[in-house]
Amino acid sequence: METAVQQFLLKLPNEKREPAMFIRELVLSANKEITDSIKWRQLAFSYKKTSFAFVYTYATVNYINLGFFKAVELSDPQNLFEGTGKGMRHIKIRTIKEIPIAQVKKWVKEAISLLQVK
Repeated sequence: METAVQQFLLKLPNEKREPAMFIRELVLSANKEITDSIKWRQLAFSYKKTSFAFVYTYATVNYINLGFFKAVELSDPQNLFEGTGKGMRHIKIRTIKEIPIAQVKKWVKEAISLLQVK
């Protein structure tokens, strides 16, 4: 039986599925306590039951977005984040090759540390 996450990934077109699966593995590998689930009809990542990042897309675009809820508090030396929300920001990903792997790992660790400050 397929999980909700597997169903979400399988429904994505191939060109979006590969980067989404890569991002999923990258985020999950950053900390053994990170879990993923489907929230708001998108792939969400949580640490100790608190969501901190998500992957989302729209049928009308050829990319996926990797977003962070508290992105304005994360370091972004290369100004990769897009968006104008109060706290949320995202990066657009079209191919696996353009994923800033080291930066994503750093963001995940920073996002988790922000959750632990509470």
